[in-house]
Parts: sequence; structure tokens; C-alpha cells
Amino acid sequence: MRFVDTVGKLLPHHMQPTGIPTVLSKLLTEKQKAFEPHFKPDLLQRTSTVFQFRFISDEDFFLSVSQDSFSFNEGSATNPTLTLYLDHHETCWQLLMGTRDGMDAFMNGRYRADGNIVLSQLLLYLFKSADPTLTFKVQD
Repeated sequence: MRFVDTVGKLLPHHMQPTGIPTVLSKLLTEKQKAFEPHFKPDLLQRTSTVFQFRFISDEDFFLSVSQDSFSFNEGSATNPTLTLYLDHHETCWQLLMGTRDGMDAFMNGRYRADGNIVLSQLLLYLFKSADPTLTFKVQD
């Protein structure tokens, strides 16, 4: 057997020990706690929606929304309702909290969506705390 020096080297993703929180999982847990007070469960008017977030330079994650709860999860969803492409995590958090304008982010190439565009617009108001909630019915 050959001895291979592994001290200080990271294991490939598929060989990482399970049960140990990653930097992304800690971030998603932190954001979930911060977003909970602002969550508007009736806004989407759907029983279940999955938003897949893909990033140019950061790790992907997805948001699962049901009628009364939501959760951020690492990785890729099996069958997302909508896929959003962004430059960085920070852009995503700014859009979700309403501190960055969606149209401005889109026009500057920081944000785009594939799928139900109405849902992509509603997502921008799902956690937004500065504006009163608008009530309206979405029809396909």
C-alpha cells in the first residue's frame, strides 16, 4: 500500500462525512429563521411549489413552499416548478427580502427565470416585508 498525504485536504463532495452541517446548510438555516416572520403562505395560491436556484459562482439550492410552510434545501430539486438563474447568493437574498429590484437585477443580467414567469414575480413578494400584501387571484 502506498501512503497518501491527506492532511489539510478536502474530501470530494461525494466522500464528505454525512451529518456534518456544511457552510451552505448553515446559511440556509440562518436565512430560513430570518425569513419566517415575513412569510406570506397564501400568496402563491398553490398547494406546493418548488423554486430551484442556480448560481454562476455559488452552490445551488432550492426553496420548497407549501400552503403553510417553506424550507430552503441544498442541491437540486427533482422536479422544480420554476428554475431561477442568478449570479450570487447575495442577489437572491436581496431579491427575496425586497432590497433589490427584480427588474433592475434582470436588466443587469443578474437574474432570469425559466418556467412560470408569474410565479417568479410572486416569489419576489413571498418574503418582502416593506410592502403590504396584495390580495389577488392568479389564473393560468
